[in-house]
Amino acid sequence: MNQTPNEPHVEPAQRNPYQQGGRPGAEPDLDANAPYLRSVDVQRLNRKALLFLGGIVLLLLAVAFWIFSTAVSDPDDDVAGNSRGEQLVIPAAPKDLPELPPEQPAMVAEPDLPPLPVVDESPAVPSFNFPQTPSAESAELTLRDRRIMDASGNRASSGQSGSVPGVMSPDDYARLMMQAGTESDAAATAKSEDVSSAKPLYNPNTLLLRGTYIRCVLESRVITDVPGFTSCVVTEPVYSVNGKRLLLPRGSKVMGRYDAEAIIGERAAIVWDRITTPTGMDVNMRSPGTDMLGSAGNPGHYSAHWTQRISSALLISMLSDAFKYAGAKHGPQETSIVNGAIVQNPYESNTARTMERLANMALDRNMARPPTVTINQGTVVNVYVARDVDFSAVMR
Repeated sequence: MNQTPNEPHVEPAQRNPYQQGGRPGAEPDLDANAPYLRSVDVQRLNRKALLFLGGIVLLLLAVAFWIFSTAVSDPDDDVAGNSRGEQLVIPAAPKDLPELPPEQPAMVAEPDLPPLPVVDESPAVPSFNFPQTPSAESAELTLRDRRIMDASGNRASSGQSGSVPGVMSPDDYARLMMQAGTESDAAATAKSEDVSSAKPLYNPNTLLLRGTYIRCVLESRVITDVPGFTSCVVTEPVYSVNGKRLLLPRGSKVMGRYDAEAIIGERAAIVWDRITTPTGMDVNMRSPGTDMLGSAGNPGHYSAHWTQRISSALLISMLSDAFKYAGAKHGPQETSIVNGAIVQNPYESNTARTMERLANMALDRNMARPPTVTINQGTVVNVYVARDVDFSAVMR
């Protein structure tokens, strides 16, 4: 048996506002209960605002008047008013005071002064003890006795000269004479040096004059990084000052040395100090090297090593930066509290600091390295003869 379910109770259609034939009801008035200011309230507010503004204006005017009157007032009036208001009261001195005894002068002990020296009014005449001529007895004395007497006489004369001013001993007199002679000799020597003079050249046939150039070719390569020795072979014969005798034949060997720090700009300073000839002569001299035009120093290939100075330090710095970046990115961070704030510091790698120190050491070492001048073998150089060389002892 089929049973229909119980349907809910349906309200009449007149209670549904949407089913009343589509006629909407009256719209509600939302501004019905809104407050409105009446004209009386508005006027009351305007009066209060005007009174408040008027009070502020009056207060500002009063302050401005007081400041202006204070600035314009005469300072003499203020001083007079202060003088009228202040009254100085000077207390009276006490009357019944005992009289003080008279002050006695202090006793000062007089120092014991030495007696005044007796002044001799006669004019002072300096006396000189001139050396006396030796007598016959002194001539017979031995050399040893004379030396003993001279020594004792020197001591006695020094004591007498210290005690009696104005008296000159024989030794002092002789010393003054010697000094005067020395000064005159020095003055004469200075005058003779100032005067230009000429003298003949002795042994011109065997004289190698100062200023002569010896042209030679390098046998060994010169690198100024390390001090060393070098040699060259004379390519042109060298004759005496008058051109009559052959002093250094072709093929003579010139030997010299150079230093690592003896670099003049882009030139190396080579000092030539010995020459050996095929004829068996050994010449000792000390002369500098020059270029083909006579300029001091020997030019060559100059290198300041800037590439090595920068590249090594740059490579180590890049490795240090790589270690520092890896440590800051992947390493543990340090956390600290500063003024209530939490601060996280990146990890500092010890390897990065070590690499940074190595970079600084490499840079300092490379910057301290002096420049290098390289002169290849076979280069033609000149030797400037710095002083006269006389061959008369080995050449007849």
